[in-house]
Amino acid sequence: MKIKAYGQSDVGRVRSSNEDAWGVFQDLQFFVVADGMGGHAAGEIASHMAVDTMRDFIQSSTQSSEVTWPADVDRNLPLPVKRLVSAGKLANEKIYHSSRSDPKLNGMGTTMVSVLIDQDTAYVAHVGDSRVYLIRNEKIQRLTEDHSLINDYINQGLLKIEEASQHPLKHVITRALGSGLKVEVDVKTVPLAHGDAFLLCSDGLSNLLTDEDMRSNGLDSLKDPQTTCQRLVDLANKKGGEDNVTVVLITSTKS
Repeated sequence: MKIKAYGQSDVGRVRSSNEDAWGVFQDLQFFVVADGMGGHAAGEIASHMAVDTMRDFIQSSTQSSEVTWPADVDRNLPLPVKRLVSAGKLANEKIYHSSRSDPKLNGMGTTMVSVLIDQDTAYVAHVGDSRVYLIRNEKIQRLTEDHSLINDYINQGLLKIEEASQHPLKHVITRALGSGLKVEVDVKTVPLAHGDAFLLCSDGLSNLLTDEDMRSNGLDSLKDPQTTCQRLVDLANKKGGEDNVTVVLITSTKS
Protein backbone atom coordinates (compact mmCIF):
# COMPACT_ATOMS: atom_id res chain seq x y z
CA MET A 1 0.00 0.00 0.00
CA LYS A 2 1.07 3.56 -0.70
CA ILE A 3 0.18 5.85 2.19
CA LYS A 4 -0.28 9.61 1.84
CA ALA A 5 -1.32 11.99 4.60
CA TYR A 6 -1.92 15.67 5.26
CA GLY A 7 -2.88 17.62 8.37
CA GLN A 8 -4.28 21.05 9.10
CA SER A 9 -5.34 23.03 12.17
CA ASP A 10 -7.24 26.28 12.60
CA VAL A 11 -8.00 28.39 15.67
CA GLY A 12 -11.65 28.74 14.63
CA ARG A 13 -13.83 31.83 14.92
CA VAL A 14 -14.31 32.04 18.69
CA ARG A 15 -11.12 30.99 20.52
CA SER A 16 -8.11 33.29 20.81
CA SER A 17 -5.55 30.47 20.89
CA ASN A 18 -5.18 27.00 19.43
CA GLU A 19 -4.86 24.17 21.97
CA ASP A 20 -4.91 21.43 19.32
CA ALA A 21 -1.76 19.69 18.07
CA TRP A 22 -1.22 17.20 15.29
CA GLY A 23 1.53 15.20 13.65
CA VAL A 24 1.99 13.54 10.27
CA PHE A 25 5.13 11.40 10.53
CA GLN A 26 5.25 9.76 7.14
CA ASP A 27 8.56 8.00 7.76
CA LEU A 28 7.11 6.27 10.82
CA GLN A 29 3.68 5.69 9.25
CA PHE A 30 2.35 7.34 12.42
CA PHE A 31 -0.35 10.02 12.58
CA VAL A 32 -1.87 11.76 15.60
CA VAL A 33 -4.28 14.51 16.72
CA ALA A 34 -4.52 15.88 20.28
CA ASP A 35 -6.99 18.39 21.73
CA GLY A 36 -5.61 20.03 24.87
CA MET A 37 -7.42 21.44 27.88
CA GLY A 38 -6.35 23.56 30.83
CA GLY A 39 -5.99 27.19 31.87
CA HIS A 40 -3.85 29.76 30.07
CA ALA A 41 -1.47 27.93 27.67
CA ALA A 42 -1.62 24.62 29.54
CA GLY A 43 -3.85 22.89 27.00
CA GLU A 44 -1.51 23.80 24.18
CA ILE A 45 1.44 22.47 26.16
CA ALA A 46 -0.35 19.19 26.95
CA SER A 47 -1.40 18.50 23.36
CA HIS A 48 2.07 19.17 21.95
CA MET A 49 3.63 17.11 24.74
CA ALA A 50 1.39 14.19 23.77
CA VAL A 51 2.30 14.41 20.07
CA ASP A 52 6.03 14.75 20.74
CA THR A 53 6.21 12.00 23.37
CA MET A 54 4.25 9.52 21.28
CA ARG A 55 6.31 10.25 18.17
CA ASP A 56 9.54 9.76 20.07
CA PHE A 57 8.44 6.41 21.45
CA ILE A 58 7.09 5.14 18.13
CA GLN A 59 10.45 6.06 16.62
CA SER A 60 12.53 4.44 19.36
CA SER A 61 10.39 1.26 19.40
CA THR A 62 11.05 0.46 15.75
CA GLN A 63 13.48 -2.13 17.11
CA SER A 64 11.47 -3.66 19.97
CA SER A 65 14.46 -5.46 21.51
CA GLU A 66 15.99 -2.09 22.46
CA VAL A 67 12.90 -0.67 24.19
CA THR A 68 11.94 -0.50 27.85
CA TRP A 69 8.18 -1.00 27.92
CA PRO A 70 5.96 0.67 30.56
CA ALA A 71 5.38 -1.66 33.50
CA ASP A 72 1.59 -1.80 33.08
CA VAL A 73 1.60 -2.79 29.39
CA ASP A 74 0.57 -6.34 28.50
CA ARG A 75 3.68 -7.99 27.04
CA ASN A 76 1.49 -10.39 25.03
CA LEU A 77 -0.10 -7.67 22.89
CA PRO A 78 0.76 -7.68 19.18
CA LEU A 79 3.81 -5.46 18.66
CA PRO A 80 2.05 -2.57 16.83
CA VAL A 81 -0.67 -2.47 19.51
CA LYS A 82 1.93 -2.59 22.27
CA ARG A 83 3.82 0.31 20.67
CA LEU A 84 0.70 2.47 20.46
CA VAL A 85 -0.53 1.67 23.97
CA SER A 86 2.94 2.30 25.42
CA ALA A 87 3.27 5.60 23.57
CA GLY A 88 -0.07 6.76 24.97
CA LYS A 89 0.77 5.69 28.52
CA LEU A 90 4.17 7.40 28.44
CA ALA A 91 2.57 10.62 27.15
CA ASN A 92 0.00 10.38 29.95
CA GLU A 93 2.70 10.02 32.61
CA LYS A 94 4.71 12.93 31.26
CA ILE A 95 1.70 15.27 31.15
CA TYR A 96 0.52 14.14 34.58
CA HIS A 97 3.88 14.74 36.27
CA SER A 98 4.41 18.06 34.45
CA SER A 99 1.02 19.34 35.58
CA ARG A 100 1.91 18.61 39.20
CA SER A 101 5.38 20.08 39.10
CA ASP A 102 4.27 23.51 37.83
CA PRO A 103 1.27 25.32 39.39
CA LYS A 104 0.63 27.11 36.08
CA LEU A 105 0.04 23.75 34.41
CA ASN A 106 -2.15 22.27 37.13
CA GLY A 107 -5.10 20.34 35.67
CA MET A 108 -3.86 20.26 32.09
CA GLY A 109 -4.67 17.29 29.91
CA THR A 110 -5.43 16.31 26.35
CA THR A 111 -7.38 13.92 24.19
CA MET A 112 -5.53 11.75 21.70
CA VAL A 113 -6.34 9.84 18.52
CA SER A 114 -3.64 8.15 16.49
CA VAL A 115 -3.12 5.71 13.65
CA LEU A 116 -0.08 3.50 13.12
CA ILE A 117 0.21 1.74 9.76
CA ASP A 118 2.07 -1.58 9.85
CA GLN A 119 2.24 -3.41 6.53
CA ASP A 120 -1.39 -3.77 5.39
CA THR A 121 -3.04 -3.02 8.73
CA ALA A 122 -4.04 0.21 10.46
CA TYR A 123 -3.96 0.34 14.27
CA VAL A 124 -6.20 3.03 15.75
CA ALA A 125 -5.66 4.25 19.33
CA HIS A 126 -7.61 6.85 21.27
CA VAL A 127 -8.28 8.49 24.63
CA GLY A 128 -11.02 11.12 25.00
CA ASP A 129 -13.52 12.45 22.46
CA SER A 130 -11.38 13.23 19.43
CA ARG A 131 -12.32 10.81 16.67
CA VAL A 132 -11.15 8.61 13.81
CA TYR A 133 -13.42 7.85 10.86
CA LEU A 134 -12.93 5.35 8.04
CA ILE A 135 -14.18 6.25 4.57
CA ARG A 136 -14.43 3.09 2.48
CA ASN A 137 -16.43 2.36 -0.68
CA GLU A 138 -18.12 5.79 -0.38
CA LYS A 139 -19.39 4.98 3.13
CA ILE A 140 -18.21 6.40 6.45
CA GLN A 141 -17.74 4.57 9.75
CA ARG A 142 -16.65 5.98 13.10
CA LEU A 143 -13.89 3.78 14.55
CA THR A 144 -13.68 5.38 18.00
CA GLU A 145 -16.21 5.74 20.80
CA ASP A 146 -16.14 8.99 22.73
CA HIS A 147 -14.89 8.82 26.29
CA SER A 148 -17.43 11.43 27.38
CA LEU A 149 -20.22 11.91 29.89
CA ILE A 150 -22.74 12.41 27.09
CA ASN A 151 -21.77 9.14 25.41
CA ASP A 152 -22.16 7.36 28.75
CA TYR A 153 -25.65 8.85 29.06
CA ILE A 154 -26.53 7.66 25.55
CA ASN A 155 -25.24 4.14 26.22
CA GLN A 156 -27.27 4.01 29.44
CA GLY A 157 -30.42 5.11 27.64
CA LEU A 158 -30.58 8.38 29.57
CA LEU A 159 -30.17 10.60 26.52
CA LYS A 160 -31.09 10.43 22.83
CA ILE A 161 -28.37 10.92 20.23
CA GLU A 162 -30.21 13.86 18.68
CA GLU A 163 -30.24 15.61 22.09
CA ALA A 164 -26.48 15.35 22.63
CA SER A 165 -25.40 18.42 20.64
CA GLN A 166 -27.51 20.74 22.82
CA HIS A 167 -26.70 19.22 26.21
CA PRO A 168 -24.94 21.58 28.65
CA LEU A 169 -22.44 18.85 29.60
CA LYS A 170 -21.49 17.92 26.03
CA HIS A 171 -17.85 18.94 26.52
CA VAL A 172 -17.24 16.85 29.66
CA ILE A 173 -14.89 13.95 28.92
CA THR A 174 -14.37 10.93 31.15
CA ARG A 175 -10.87 9.98 30.04
CA ALA A 176 -7.86 12.08 29.02
CA LEU A 177 -4.09 11.96 28.94
CA GLY A 178 -2.76 13.62 32.07
CA SER A 179 -5.83 13.33 34.27
CA GLY A 180 -4.35 10.49 36.34
CA LEU A 181 -1.12 8.55 36.78
CA LYS A 182 -2.52 5.64 34.75
CA VAL A 183 -4.73 5.63 31.66
CA GLU A 184 -6.42 3.02 29.51
CA VAL A 185 -5.73 3.38 25.79
CA ASP A 186 -8.33 1.85 23.47
CA VAL A 187 -6.98 0.25 20.28
CA LYS A 188 -8.79 -1.06 17.20
CA THR A 189 -7.27 -3.06 14.33
CA VAL A 190 -8.40 -2.36 10.76
CA PRO A 191 -7.13 -4.38 7.75
CA LEU A 192 -6.35 -1.91 4.96
CA ALA A 193 -8.16 -1.97 1.64
CA HIS A 194 -7.27 -0.10 -1.54
CA GLY A 195 -8.91 3.32 -1.48
CA ASP A 196 -9.36 3.57 2.28
CA ALA A 197 -9.20 7.01 3.88
CA PHE A 198 -8.84 7.65 7.62
CA LEU A 199 -10.01 10.96 9.02
CA LEU A 200 -8.61 11.99 12.43
CA CYS A 201 -10.16 15.07 14.00
CA SER A 202 -10.69 17.09 17.16
CA ASP A 203 -14.22 17.74 18.36
CA GLY A 204 -14.05 21.20 16.82
CA LEU A 205 -14.82 19.38 13.59
CA SER A 206 -17.05 16.51 14.73
CA ASN A 207 -19.29 18.73 16.89
CA LEU A 208 -20.22 20.86 13.91
CA LEU A 209 -20.17 18.46 10.95
CA THR A 210 -22.41 15.45 10.49
CA ASP A 211 -21.07 12.10 9.37
CA GLU A 212 -22.61 12.83 5.97
CA ASP A 213 -20.77 16.16 5.79
CA MET A 214 -17.48 14.34 6.37
CA ARG A 215 -18.32 11.52 3.99
CA SER A 216 -19.38 13.72 1.09
CA ASN A 217 -16.44 16.10 1.51
CA GLY A 218 -13.96 13.25 1.89
CA LEU A 219 -14.85 11.23 -1.18
CA ASP A 220 -12.17 12.80 -3.38
CA SER A 221 -9.52 12.67 -0.66
CA LEU A 222 -7.46 10.12 -2.58
CA LYS A 223 -6.86 12.70 -5.28
CA ASP A 224 -6.03 15.67 -3.07
CA PRO A 225 -5.94 15.21 0.74
CA GLN A 226 -4.70 18.78 1.28
CA THR A 227 -7.70 20.32 -0.48
CA THR A 228 -10.03 17.96 1.40
CA CYS A 229 -8.60 19.01 4.77
CA GLN A 230 -9.00 22.68 3.87
CA ARG A 231 -12.58 22.09 2.76
CA LEU A 232 -13.49 20.40 6.05
CA VAL A 233 -11.87 23.15 8.16
CA ASP A 234 -13.63 25.84 6.11
CA LEU A 235 -16.97 24.08 6.54
CA ALA A 236 -16.56 23.87 10.33
CA ASN A 237 -15.77 27.58 10.44
CA LYS A 238 -18.73 28.35 8.20
CA LYS A 239 -20.95 26.52 10.70
CA GLY A 240 -19.70 28.66 13.57
CA GLY A 241 -16.08 27.68 14.27
CA GLU A 242 -16.89 27.38 17.98
CA ASP A 243 -13.63 25.58 18.79
CA ASN A 244 -10.19 24.90 17.38
CA VAL A 245 -10.50 22.66 14.32
CA THR A 246 -7.90 20.03 13.47
CA VAL A 247 -7.98 17.30 10.86
CA VAL A 248 -5.48 14.73 9.60
CA LEU A 249 -6.38 12.73 6.51
CA ILE A 250 -4.63 9.44 5.62
CA THR A 251 -5.18 7.79 2.24
CA SER A 252 -4.14 4.36 0.96
CA THR A 253 -3.68 3.32 -2.65
CA LYS A 254 -2.02 0.46 -4.46
CA SER A 255 1.77 0.76 -4.58
